[in-house]
Amino acid sequence: MPVSQIGVSIRVVDSRRWLGTNKEQAMRPIFHIAERSAEEPPVFSLAVKPARLRQFRRPPPLPAHLAALRDKLRPARPLGSFLSFDDARVDACLGGGLPLGQLHEVGASGLDAETAALPAGFIATLLGRIAPARPVFWIAPVNDLHPPGLLPYGLDPNRLVLVRPTKDNDTLAAMEVALREGVAAAVVGEVGQLDRTASRRLQLACLRHGSTGFVVRRWPHGHRTADREASVAVTRWHLTPMPSVKDAEEPGLPCWHVALTHVRGGRPGEWIMEASDDATHPLRVVAALADHAPEPQRFYLTG
Repeated sequence: MPVSQIGVSIRVVDSRRWLGTNKEQAMRPIFHIAERSAEEPPVFSLAVKPARLRQFRRPPPLPAHLAALRDKLRPARPLGSFLSFDDARVDACLGGGLPLGQLHEVGASGLDAETAALPAGFIATLLGRIAPARPVFWIAPVNDLHPPGLLPYGLDPNRLVLVRPTKDNDTLAAMEVALREGVAAAVVGEVGQLDRTASRRLQLACLRHGSTGFVVRRWPHGHRTADREASVAVTRWHLTPMPSVKDAEEPGLPCWHVALTHVRGGRPGEWIMEASDDATHPLRVVAALADHAPEPQRFYLTG
């Protein structure tokens, strides 16, 4: 290819000023196109992959004995099973019971949104009846969970595997890994922010091997922000503390106002529930207030 004469503008960097001049300079091409015969192989072969892509290769399969152990630890129950509340009114709203192998969201308001005490007790009554022989992963950035305190709710603390991430994103990532492995009976994660994309990933991880996921909405420092969009959780629960009935001179059993705000394939509902000391029925609906929500208190000014 012949050398062409073109006009270029050259700028010289000077500490005092920019100098611009126009000069005629011969520009040599930095590459050339050469003809080759059809039998001649190309210079660059696509069979050679860049070295930087080798780190993204799929990991090798597990050894036979580890793969057999993983399959043995996976749940044998079929997908689509339900956990009954042993109350026809609650099960009717849920379409037969709490769907297992799905993602559920539990929250509270006020001080319980910072401590997550109510959601922890409510979830513990359910976890005690979900695959009792399998472990339960509890993932939370705040190290304030007292495992022996869950024993009155029917959950054996020896089943707990506690994970301590540093922030919400790490909590969601750890939940997804634990759910995808399918070893745990259930995975509980305490997070403040839960967008739709993260909840969809958790739901797909639950469906993969049938592990049940619970997301506890918690803001330990009180910096609560509204959600921009709803999550894809199959059920959403909102808890409010209620006064318990005294047993002689001792405080009664924990009592909650439980609101089912969303359920896929069912209808919302509200009940007054209390934690029972019966191992077979750790959560029961209070009969006196089972059919309707409590009436709001009214205050009148007198003078």
